Amino acid sequence: MIIERADANDLGVILTLRTEASEWLAQRGIKQWAVAWPTPEEQNRRILASIEAGETWMIRDENEATMATVALDTFSDPRLWTPEEQADPAMYLHRLIVRRKHAGLGTEIMDWACHRAHRLGLHWLRIDVWTDNTGLHDYYLRNGFKHVRTLNLADYPSGALFQRATSQPG
Repeated sequence: MIIERADANDLGVILTLRTEASEWLAQRGIKQWAVAWPTPEEQNRRILASIEAGETWMIRDENEATMATVALDTFSDPRLWTPEEQADPAMYLHRLIVRRKHAGLGTEIMDWACHRAHRLGLHWLRIDVWTDNTGLHDYYLRNGFKHVRTLNLADYPSGALFQRATSQPG
């Protein structure tokens, strides 16, 4: 597994990974990522901004084929996290997408992200998860995350909040 920062040339690959994931989810009756949020242009702008900020990572095999992607940053969305939570240093995980043929790799990526956050002196690895994708909630729970709360925000589909202590990286 080779983990390297994404560059602007990876935007198309990330969008393809997202489409592959949304199609797989749709086959299971899950609407996550069925529509670019909040618009295709804004979604692409956010992903590109994350790439340009050095916050998006590509996970490749030894032949340089993309297996997965993930974004990590320290922005705490005030709609989701309380002022007390925001005061406790954390890294936020976004867009963890693993190609189906590499299922299981997500655990290694989360462990890597947790170690990275710990080395940076951050206490938590946090994620906001699609509110009604309970299978994904269970996945994060199996990977050492604890459920913080679930918010039902009319304008934001990912209100299930989870966190994992970086002092216990797995």
